[in-house]
Amino acid sequence: MEFFAWLENSAFSMWVKDVDTLLGYDLYLVSHAIGMAALVGLSSAVALRVLGFAARVPLAPMERFFPLMVAGFWLNALSGLVLFVVYPLNPVRNPTFYVKIGLIVAAVVCLRRLRRVVFGNPAYGGTGPLPLNARVLAGTLLLIWIGVITAGRLMAYHGTADVERQVSLAMALIMVAMLLAGYAAARLRGRDTTAQVDA
Repeated sequence: MEFFAWLENSAFSMWVKDVDTLLGYDLYLVSHAIGMAALVGLSSAVALRVLGFAARVPLAPMERFFPLMVAGFWLNALSGLVLFVVYPLNPVRNPTFYVKIGLIVAAVVCLRRLRRVVFGNPAYGGTGPLPLNARVLAGTLLLIWIGVITAGRLMAYHGTADVERQVSLAMALIMVAMLLAGYAAARLRGRDTTAQVDA
């Protein structure tokens, strides 16, 4: 812990906290949010399309989102590193921080695999149905991102038991609702496909 205490009181850390220019703490906080929006938002759009939402939109052009996702990841990583250096003692004592980092790694692995499975095969670039393994990866990616966002929010309330419990319960209910909505959408889509074949 001595190293992290030194880091929190280092010249760079104090400069980021105290500087009155655009290069201060707020810049890194905003950059972190923008990076997360690019990475999580665009990858979620791709995942939702793989799951069958907006099925008339061709999938191949969505591969152009990946360079923006990579840029968002690095913006998030670099700004997150600065935010960590500024206040390292809070996250290193918080188990949720390690859950968040682990989930981010899992999300990146899942997203890379999804790209290989879906965009590595030209046959999947149109509006046709996608294989089950692609849909499973897409659904898994969405659930992981929900976990990352939940862990990020819970980090702010570490030590406040009631808030941690309530946020965890709310996010669990949201995940269940999303799973049920996805199941219902898949069932409705299956019925539409059957009706079209019968017609």
